[in-house]
Amino acid sequence: MPITKARKEAALADLKRTFAAFPTAIFTDFRGVNVGGITELRAKLRAQGARYLVAKRTLTELSLGESAADVRAQLLAGATGICFAGVEPIDVAQVLVGFRKDFTTFTLKGALVEGRFLTPAQLGELARTPPRPVLLARLFGAMKGPHRNLVGVMHGVLRQFVGTLQAIADKKAENQPN
Repeated sequence: MPITKARKEAALADLKRTFAAFPTAIFTDFRGVNVGGITELRAKLRAQGARYLVAKRTLTELSLGESAADVRAQLLAGATGICFAGVEPIDVAQVLVGFRKDFTTFTLKGALVEGRFLTPAQLGELARTPPRPVLLARLFGAMKGPHRNLVGVMHGVLRQFVGTLQAIADKKAENQPN
């Protein structure tokens, strides 16, 4: 049964709103994945605040507009599923790469992250990146290190100075007649 023009326009408007609402869109090829697998993937992505959907190629092309004209053919070739992620695409990329281990036919085609195109190799690197809290902890640890070293050096200088003063005082005490 053909879809009416009004339903197509509504679907296009919904897809445009989704592209506008999420800064990251990861394009996948889901051929060979059964319905149960896609349902499992959607549940994992939903837990990360992401959304996975399959849309008609023409509607996706129209909703992308000119923003991805140069990579459109690569992203939309074959059966295409789109994962929309929020501000933290690392966790979502990790879920998608992990899902590829269970379903070897599932592939990543690329992503649009805030208007920039990422290749599948770059998505793999993104998935290997530690989560944000780990990166922040490493940054703060690196920032704290030099300060801690400076305090240690200053403490050592003061300890030596006090030790020298104590040695002088002891020597004077020995030389003084009782």
